[in-house]
Amino acid sequence: MIYTSLCSDGAMRPMLATAADPDRGLPADGERWAYEVKWDGWRVLADIHDGAVRLWSRSEREITAAFPELAVIGQAHSDVLIDGEVVILADGVPSFTALADRIHVSDPRRASALAARNPATLIAFDALRMYGVDLMARSWQERRAALERLPASGEHWQLSPIYEDVDVLLEATLEQGLEGVVAKRRSSVYRPGARSSDWRKLAHRRVQSVVIGGWRPEVNDRNQIGALLIGVWSAPGVLRFAGRMGSGLTAAGPQASLRRLLKPLERDKPPFSEEVPRADARGTTWVEPVVVVDARHLGRTEGGRLRQPVFRGIRSDLEPEDVRYE
Repeated sequence: MIYTSLCSDGAMRPMLATAADPDRGLPADGERWAYEVKWDGWRVLADIHDGAVRLWSRSEREITAAFPELAVIGQAHSDVLIDGEVVILADGVPSFTALADRIHVSDPRRASALAARNPATLIAFDALRMYGVDLMARSWQERRAALERLPASGEHWQLSPIYEDVDVLLEATLEQGLEGVVAKRRSSVYRPGARSSDWRKLAHRRVQSVVIGGWRPEVNDRNQIGALLIGVWSAPGVLRFAGRMGSGLTAAGPQASLRRLLKPLERDKPPFSEEVPRADARGTTWVEPVVVVDARHLGRTEGGRLRQPVFRGIRSDLEPEDVRYE
């Protein structure tokens, strides 16, 4: 099928990488594998056609209005479908905190003001269609070569660099505070929506997407969220309790957004498939598990709880059913 436009045929989901075993690492074979930086941003499909660019999130939601500065990319190409990541760079390093301020914006004036303050960049790493030709059945190597032939697209576009030595890249990304490394099999085809072992990721900093199943107020202010009770789907309909997260919730912006999202979702009973420990459940307001957030953590216990989880931001680009243990 040739995707002449995502909106006419329905938005599709991008191909996903599997998490590499931390003990075994990534495959060290530069002839068969290519290595890229794992960017700490917002995964998008950029559908560029007839001078316009439309951005679609991983959850198949159009987010074009949130990033007006990326409209100029559409003027450089007549027809191309790009897989990439939107980032906001701070001193050359992606800042997820700065990006979080942009994710929910739909008002054009506010989006333009935020774009002027912290402009976003599209990091392009795959070409799925070019000039009406579907490239997804071709190898990554062929798609990459096609992507590299595209003309420059202005200051808001970058091509994700490719490296051949995984050990050097892992060391460099760790030193520079980058999120990690992705290895891609050079012969792999593009499989929309699939999580494939042909792409493998290894993160320096552990981040887990979770759904909120309840919240507890601050001890001295019941109008403030003091902790979130979080979970991860282990199977369809089976929500596993992943612990209580209180760190990182002090900023006014996340507090207001979370209260607005959680208030209409209140329910009488916990949504988790197992009994929540009394120490965690005490004073909790339970909610439908549909709001997705990211948690930075130090690993998992044998029982599945995240160790020292820290709230990182709301993930409106993910559907609740997408949340699985990384």
